[in-house]
Amino acid sequence: MSLEINRTGERGPIDFNQVEPVKFPGFVMTDGPSYDDMTRCIHCGLCLQNCPTYRETGMETESPRGRLYLMRTFAEGNLAADNPNLHKHLNLCLQCRACETACPSGVKYGHLIEKTLDELNHRPEVEEKRRNLAQNVLRWVVFRQLFPKPQNLRLFGLASRFYQRSGLQTLTRKLGLLRLPIWKKIGLGKIGDLEAMMPPISKPLFTAPESELVPARTPQRYRVALFSGCIMSVALARVNEATVRVLTRNYSDVVIPQAQICCGALNVHNGDRDYGQEMARHNIDAFEAAEARFGELDAIIINAAGCGSTLKEYGQLLENDPAYHERAARFAAKVRDISEFLAGIEFNRDFGRLEKTVTYQDACHLIHAQRISKPPRVLLKAIPGLELIEMRDSDKCCGSAGIYNVTQYDMSMRILDHKMERVAETGASCVASGNPGCHIQLQLGIKRSGLNENRDEPVEVVHLVELLDQAYRNGEE
Repeated sequence: MSLEINRTGERGPIDFNQVEPVKFPGFVMTDGPSYDDMTRCIHCGLCLQNCPTYRETGMETESPRGRLYLMRTFAEGNLAADNPNLHKHLNLCLQCRACETACPSGVKYGHLIEKTLDELNHRPEVEEKRRNLAQNVLRWVVFRQLFPKPQNLRLFGLASRFYQRSGLQTLTRKLGLLRLPIWKKIGLGKIGDLEAMMPPISKPLFTAPESELVPARTPQRYRVALFSGCIMSVALARVNEATVRVLTRNYSDVVIPQAQICCGALNVHNGDRDYGQEMARHNIDAFEAAEARFGELDAIIINAAGCGSTLKEYGQLLENDPAYHERAARFAAKVRDISEFLAGIEFNRDFGRLEKTVTYQDACHLIHAQRISKPPRVLLKAIPGLELIEMRDSDKCCGSAGIYNVTQYDMSMRILDHKMERVAETGASCVASGNPGCHIQLQLGIKRSGLNENRDEPVEVVHLVELLDQAYRNGEE
C-alpha cells in the first residue's frame, strides 16, 4: 500500500479524497516513482545471480539490490545528485531487466532506474560536472538529431554505406586513424572499437510504400501496422522486408505509416524521458492517422525487442499526460512482437524444408520485459528440416543493451565473450534472435571469438523472421 499523508493531520480513518502521495525529496526536477514502487524490494537477493554485472564483479553495488539501495538513498535526499559513485554504479547497469524475472516481489526495476536517470539528467549540477564537450556533443547528436529524425538517420546511413564501400573504411583501419592519441584526449578513446562494431548498411534502405499499404498474399483476415523502427530500416532493412512478406503470407494487410519515427527507447533508457515522450506522442498520432485512413488495426507489429518493450509501455510513459494517456494505453494494448502475433494465430504452415542447425538467443527485452519465450521456439520448431539446439543461458544478456556496448564497452565485451562460449557449445551454424542490438553484437562476437576459423560452414546471425521467410520461399519452389 502506498504511504499516504492525511492533509488535515487528524487521527482516525483516512479520507482518501483528502490525501496526497509522498513525494521523495530527491526528485526536484521530475516526477519521481511512487513510494510503493521504490520500497517494494525485500532484499532477498534472488536477483543477484541473474544480474550480468554482479556475476562479473561480485560486488553488491553492481547488483539490482545494491542499485535499488542507492536509488532509494538518493530519492530520500541522503545522496547528492552529482555523487560520482551513484552515476558509476547506475550507468554500469545494462537495464536488461533479468532481475524483474527473478523478483518475487514484483519490483519494477526498469521503471525505477529510468525515472532516477531522468531526474539526474535534469539536474544542472550533474550536467556541469559529469561529461566533457565531446561527450555532450555526441549525446546531443545521437538523442536529439539522429534517432528521432528519420531524414537525418537516413543521411547518416547513406554516408556510412559510402564510407564502408568506397574504400575509406579499409584505408582508415589500415592507417589506424581512429586509434590516434587525439581521440583519447577528447574523451573518445574507444572510437576505433566502436567503428569496428558498425554493421554493413543495407542497400537499399527500408522505406514505406507511397500507398502505405501492402496487401495480404493469402485470404485477408487481419489488418496490422508495422513499426519499422530506426536501426532496422537502416542497418537491417532486409529484416523489415522479410517481416512484411511473412505477414502478408499470414492473412494480413500490412500498413506502414510514413510519419512514424524512432520509438524513443534509447532516450527513455538514458535519462532523456522528455524527448522520449515527445517521440511517443508523434508515433501515436501517426498510427491513429493510419487507422483513420485504413480502418481499425488488429495489431501493431514490431520485430525489435527493445522497441517493443518501450512501445508496450507508452501508457506508463505518458501516464501524467491528460491529452495522451488513454490514447497511449490503447496504442500499447495493440503492440505485438512478430513472434507473439504469429504464434497467437493459426499461422500459415506452408513451409518448405530448411536444412539448418539453429540456436536461439533470447533478447532481454523480449524474455524479461515482455515475458515472451515460447512463441519464437514454436515458430522455429514448425519449420521442416530445421533443428533447434537450445543454448545454455540463452536468457542471459549478450552485452548489447541499446548503446551500452558504446558507453560501457569493456564490460559489454566481457559479457559478450561469455555468450560466445555458449554459442560455440551448441555447434549450431546459425544464431537467431529477435532484436537488432543482439544481432549486431553477436556478429561482433563471432569475429572476436574466431568462431568461424576452421569451419566449413560459417556461423551466421539472423533474425527469426528471416528463417520463416526463407522457409516460405522454399515452399513455393
